[in-house]
Amino acid sequence: MSDPHVLLVITGACGLPGGIAGVNQNVLRAVADLAEQRGHAMTVLSLLERASARPPFLPGWVRFRAFGGRKPVLAARLIREAARSRFVFFDHVRLAWPILPLAACGAVRTVIFAHGWEAWKQVRRTSRWSFQAASLCLANSGFTLRKMRHTLTRFKGRTCLLGLSPLFALNVAIPEPSAATIRLEAADGVSRPLGERVLLLVARLDPRERLKGHRELIRVLPALRSHDPDVQLVFPGPGADRKNLIALARGLGVASSVFLPGWLPVVELRRLYESCYAFVMPSRQEGFGLVYLEAMNAGKPCVGCWDDGAEDVIVPGETGLLVRHPSEPAQLISALRTLLDDPYAARTMGAKGFKRLHALFTSEHVQSRIKSHLAEMFP
Repeated sequence: MSDPHVLLVITGACGLPGGIAGVNQNVLRAVADLAEQRGHAMTVLSLLERASARPPFLPGWVRFRAFGGRKPVLAARLIREAARSRFVFFDHVRLAWPILPLAACGAVRTVIFAHGWEAWKQVRRTSRWSFQAASLCLANSGFTLRKMRHTLTRFKGRTCLLGLSPLFALNVAIPEPSAATIRLEAADGVSRPLGERVLLLVARLDPRERLKGHRELIRVLPALRSHDPDVQLVFPGPGADRKNLIALARGLGVASSVFLPGWLPVVELRRLYESCYAFVMPSRQEGFGLVYLEAMNAGKPCVGCWDDGAEDVIVPGETGLLVRHPSEPAQLISALRTLLDDPYAARTMGAKGFKRLHALFTSEHVQSRIKSHLAEMFP
């Protein structure tokens, strides 16, 4: 091959919100470093972004092409570019189908990152073939890889744990909460101050994604408040399910203690992380769960679920707690009371989580893991 070349096909990086965009920022840095070391050219094709979203950290020699959501145009460019590439990296399996014949016959080596249900629960036929034809599938957690192995056959998979974006403001010490009172509108329509017993959950409020734990937490709030009247739930995040959650809180008589402020700027979100008592997301749909890391960055204990990506982030009894079935109120109530009844233990868990974040989940750790997995692709 006269022009050694690597190709990255992504949904987006710096021009999009969300966890996968942050992951892609780490991927772009790691692959650019490897390509430069080995003297390879590099091209990035971004499906959902525009040219103005070119990541500022990309070296000038890296080509960046954005398609503004035009899938057919991206597919045509992908087919042309793939023919001269050492390998093609995809951040989503459904971007890989245009060159499936090339991958299947070994003409092109492909690497596919597996992030969520599309890798093991809602697997399209073309996605299954793309995973099986790939030279390497990188699963975002051991949980995701186990699920893929149960669903798929004949694929080469490895775990590549995620971490914070290189653009995320990593704390060097656990921050002290601001002395300024935070006031938000509660589900009953009244503006109220937040206290010291806030249980925080940061996620989209999407009617199609109702396994994050919002409803389960609202349903156990009456029992929690009978034991500790100061407990409050705060659920920042955009989405059409907000009105349904408000109705549920009102129906259970706890609307004065439930807050759904919608989308918040990063500065305000960081204040909530720093001031909350614990981060509680008993989700059953996380491939990994980057928001747990954001809470650990503020030194907060985390609550997640077994048989979920949280297993790879939270060390139960050390940095937080895991519940088996969050839809069973007794389990969730027991875990939350364990935290609420022992503030010293909760702070200790948060401090250990902060250390775990710095030991395993910084952007430097992620990039190192990506490089170690992809090094064999760079002869």
